[in-house]
Amino acid sequence: LKAAEYGLNFLMPITKSDTPDDFEMGVRLVGIEVTDTLWNMIDPATVLPRDPATLVIDTAGKANWFFNIMNPEEAGMMDGGEIPGELHALTLNDLQVSVAGADLTGNGGFTFDNDDLQTFDGVPRPEGSIDLKLVGANGLLDKLVQMGLIPDDQAMGARMMMGLFAVPGDGEDTLNSKIEVNDHGHVLANGQRLK
Repeated sequence: LKAAEYGLNFLMPITKSDTPDDFEMGVRLVGIEVTDTLWNMIDPATVLPRDPATLVIDTAGKANWFFNIMNPEEAGMMDGGEIPGELHALTLNDLQVSVAGADLTGNGGFTFDNDDLQTFDGVPRPEGSIDLKLVGANGLLDKLVQMGLIPDDQAMGARMMMGLFAVPGDGEDTLNSKIEVNDHGHVLANGQRLK
């Protein structure tokens, strides 16, 4: 296994606070390659493209703790099932997952209303949107069926699910999706209400 680029980013508040503070979480694995010996174990007929894979997830946001997480006595407060803190904002700066000829990219962000824990059953109500683009998914499904790794009916179910959440984009085998949560707590995919 080798990678052209790899990195990890992690930042979080650790002290008790009534005001939100910055946090970041990210992983970056670019140009991941495995040997043909490993590829041949799952794909001896070379059906799948063997291009280098990529995994990039870059998130940031605002949150605060109700206790000092570095103090073992205060950290014990979590044993009682209390909510340890509040999430105020979450932004997906970058998402890219590329493997075996398929490529998923996305970005977007949400803010969270910590006073509304009813709309989403105990989770602060989000508001915002995320944009996703998926290229090559149908082609990958066809190849997985050809290899016998998934049956036709499961591939059809996956295609139907993609049809619920995505619309055709520019270019061949391209799907776009905009997932939104509005200020009423309605979840929409490309303008169609799901919840």
